[in-house]
Amino acid sequence: MFKNKVALLSLVVCPLLFSGCADYSGDTYEGRAVGEVSRADAGTIVSIRKIKIKPEGDTPGMGALIGGAGGALAGAAFGGGRGKLLTAGVGGVAGGIAGHMIQNREQDGFEYTVRLDTGPTIVVTQGPSPALSVGQRVNVINSHKGRSRVVPA
Repeated sequence: MFKNKVALLSLVVCPLLFSGCADYSGDTYEGRAVGEVSRADAGTIVSIRKIKIKPEGDTPGMGALIGGAGGALAGAAFGGGRGKLLTAGVGGVAGGIAGHMIQNREQDGFEYTVRLDTGPTIVVTQGPSPALSVGQRVNVINSHKGRSRVVPA
């Protein structure tokens, strides 16, 4: 019974760890950005192009490490004696490969070309949320750290 609970917990917790790896949407803020003063420039979307976003890789190997640990834990819940070592090893390798692939997967995104009310045309890339369309009025939010996002006006 305990082995089944450990295996189930491993299979549920590992995907949850990866679900927050990288979120490039215009709707998601990092905790340290909350309360930060930003400048908003009003404009209109003049074109949209679908793109792929590659992860930045701030922590190389972290996906493989977390996946490997979770896979080894799940694998160790099966078998007995030397078989337990074998299943833990196989689970660790499989989890490490899966974790690496999850961490390095490309995400869908959009490149928004926005004509600002002040005259210039700019381009901002971000994830698919919020859904925006050509001709829509938007605000381009610019942080003092040089990061921008496009949101509905």
